[in-house]
Amino acid sequence: MHFIKRIDVLLVLLVVLVVISIGFALWSPLVGGTILDSVVLTTEVQALLANMSQAQKESHFLMTLLLDTLYPLVYGCLLASLALKFFGKAGVWLSLPAFVVIPVDLSENIIQLVALKGNEALLPFKAILTPAKFTLIFIAGSIALIALASRFFSFVKSKS
Repeated sequence: MHFIKRIDVLLVLLVVLVVISIGFALWSPLVGGTILDSVVLTTEVQALLANMSQAQKESHFLMTLLLDTLYPLVYGCLLASLALKFFGKAGVWLSLPAFVVIPVDLSENIIQLVALKGNEALLPFKAILTPAKFTLIFIAGSIALIALASRFFSFVKSKS
């Protein structure tokens, strides 16, 4: 766990996160603008899939496989590392939402990959995983922001 708390690792994770985010922004128009990750309701996902061309589905499949497989690993580790670095022993517990979101997001991706290839049988599970993913990201992100704010205020206090 010590490795993930190093500043150089944090910076690499941050840079990779930005690069992947830019990749999503550039790739999204090729899939029709709306990516499956942002849609919760099964009926809305099915409608989105029905309105996609085969080229858009293939592009979305590649985007999910290439970018969205790395994305949860990167943001999950980044958020967890901030909790681990700045909250001491409590950071182990506070990093759990960040670590748990990784398999949740990857499971959602698998369902999307299967659906993009024509099998929509697992989509009802996505309706559970997507809100769980966003909830865990919100919790982990809030913990990370509190960690950064706490560190910032400690730094400012030590300088005065």
